[in-house]
Amino acid sequence: MKRIVFFVILLLSMGTVTAQVLTLQECVAIGLENNSNVNISRNNVETADFDITGSLRGILPTISATVDRGEREDGASEFLDISPVGIDSLGNVVYEQKVRKNPASNRSSSSASLNISQTLVDGGIWWNQIRKSKTDQKAALRQYESDRQYLIRDIEEAYLNLLKQEKLYDVYQVAVERSQEQLDRTQKMYELGSKAKLDVYQTKVNLGNDRINLLTQKNTVEDARRNLNILMGRNPATPLKIASVDEVIESLPGTEELISTSRENQPLLKKNELNIKSRELGTSLSYGLLWPQFSLYVSYSRFHENFEKIYTNLDQNYRLSYGLRLSWNIFNGLNDYVSIEKSKIAEKTARENFLAYKRQLESNIHQLYENYNSYVEIIGINRENLAAAREELRLAQERYQIGSGTSLDVREAQVKLTRAEETLISAQYNAMITLSKLDAELGVIEQKIMAQQ
Repeated sequence: MKRIVFFVILLLSMGTVTAQVLTLQECVAIGLENNSNVNISRNNVETADFDITGSLRGILPTISATVDRGEREDGASEFLDISPVGIDSLGNVVYEQKVRKNPASNRSSSSASLNISQTLVDGGIWWNQIRKSKTDQKAALRQYESDRQYLIRDIEEAYLNLLKQEKLYDVYQVAVERSQEQLDRTQKMYELGSKAKLDVYQTKVNLGNDRINLLTQKNTVEDARRNLNILMGRNPATPLKIASVDEVIESLPGTEELISTSRENQPLLKKNELNIKSRELGTSLSYGLLWPQFSLYVSYSRFHENFEKIYTNLDQNYRLSYGLRLSWNIFNGLNDYVSIEKSKIAEKTARENFLAYKRQLESNIHQLYENYNSYVEIIGINRENLAAAREELRLAQERYQIGSGTSLDVREAQVKLTRAEETLISAQYNAMITLSKLDAELGVIEQKIMAQQ
């Protein structure tokens, strides 16, 4: 009994979770937390933070310490040796070659050392490396902000698309109901003898076609739901219900003002600017290789056969050396020349990428601006078309009932009404999707979405 109660409670809780309706802001928050691309971009920012710390190695000293304790064993050996054996009658030393033998021997060795090296001057390499690491970190942060912006755009687009497909599903469902009502009406009129059997068959075919459209649209709705789940970093099959949103029709400022807003807020534009600065610093780093490097070094070491002598009698058995070291790479096979020239090319490429992105960004803003205004006009026209289509269907049904119209007239009016409803819904949601894309290009979509909470 306890198990049954437990499973009932579990099922009820699961049903509660399944029935939860998510708002756009909640979907965005889930996506920002779970989306793999955004998480990878966040990791890149953390890596860039550590790169800044790593760039400090150029101004920090290098310190190393070693302690050795070893045994050396020499085996017995023989070798030829020339040794003096006397003096001849003229007073010259007489040498003779003899074979000498050395017995086997063992010898202990102990040593400890501390080495410190500090770079003083390196042609600006350490300074430019720190500046470059900080610039790269800012670029990584801008890339992360951009990835967030475009993920929010994709989630909002998928969210609105799911709502659109659900609305279209409702339209097709109403179309099926209208066809069913027309079939019932035609069947009764046939039974009364006012309509032919052909009219009944025609209305059945119309109902079948509308049911096919409804089933096809059901699959489209499920595809849209799966796509939104994927963007949120969830299993595609996760049950998902979303809240409806009000139609948003905004009056946009001129394109020049929109472009000015993008220059202030678009993270990718700022990232491309930072890339230019990073490549400039890379060129400076390459030139730094041409200059001499000065460093200060200190080395202290101790040695003795007896290990205890390493840490006792500190005034004996040691060696201390210190001084300044000059290192200058005069020629290394044109490697420095190649490095400098490649850095210059990378700098030019970064400038071209910036200009290309800037032009494309302005083009996207112009296109989205025009598309949005077109959708706004289309919405106004379609509202009038929808009212006319409804009236046309009403009149066609009245004429059909009194015998002055045909089933074909009714069907044409039904199709026109369904098409008008489809067009209006598509225009409304396409306008909101276009506005979302424009906000992403302007770099303001995140603050705009979160301000709606």
